[in-house]
Amino acid sequence: MTITISNAGAEIRATNYWETKQASAGLCYLTANAGTWRLLVPEAAEGALEEMRTGRTATIEPSLQLPGRAWDVVFEDGTDAPFSIAIDRRQVDRPMTAGRCRLAVWTARGKQLDLACEVRP
Repeated sequence: MTITISNAGAEIRATNYWETKQASAGLCYLTANAGTWRLLVPEAAEGALEEMRTGRTATIEPSLQLPGRAWDVVFEDGTDAPFSIAIDRRQVDRPMTAGRCRLAVWTARGKQLDLACEVRP
């Protein structure tokens, strides 16, 4: 199934991601538009939202857990061990570009979190 996303700037109007096999398997998806990376968190992975909300800012960087195969989305909370989630590069819809942006966390119910972010490819 081809993933479709209808955008309104940085906001997501609609997406079919929630009905995909990847979402059913609990895999998150990173998509970008209008200077904002949007992390789509399917219902099967919503248990991580509480940890994500501890972040004051976010960083997207090459994965330490899966080098060369994934990106780590790190929810910077001021501790030495912030919560992070590895996103397989096949679950990202475009190349990473270094710089400052926003990271918004979305579920099927809408936007759950919006943080300042830095991408470090």
